[in-house]
Amino acid sequence: MKGRTFRVGLMLSAALALSGAAAAAEHQSITIRTETYPRPPYSGATYYIYERDGAVICTKLEVCDKYDECDTEYHAGAFKAPEDVETGKPYGGSPAVEIPAAKLRKHQCLAKFVPEALKAQ
Repeated sequence: MKGRTFRVGLMLSAALALSGAAAAAEHQSITIRTETYPRPPYSGATYYIYERDGAVICTKLEVCDKYDECDTEYHAGAFKAPEDVETGKPYGGSPAVEIPAAKLRKHQCLAKFVPEALKAQ
């Protein structure tokens, strides 16, 4: 009887592992990275780029002046303002980091354009 119980336990463990892998593949992690561009005369533009599986899902643009007064825009998919495209490469930024599942709901870009990513959490 012990052998049968062990096999059943082993099969259940394997089934749980496979279902967990399927769920992980279905709900891939979302990362965020930044790119920073200068804006004359004394302001700057920061792009917050949200990606899933290497594809951009939405972009948050924040333009702040020298007094730290900021305007924010949200765009579906990849976005760059014409003046930043003209500038060329960003002068700063950060590498992509994974957003913890518990913090996904705090990101307005995701709430506006990718609400299904928040339902799974």
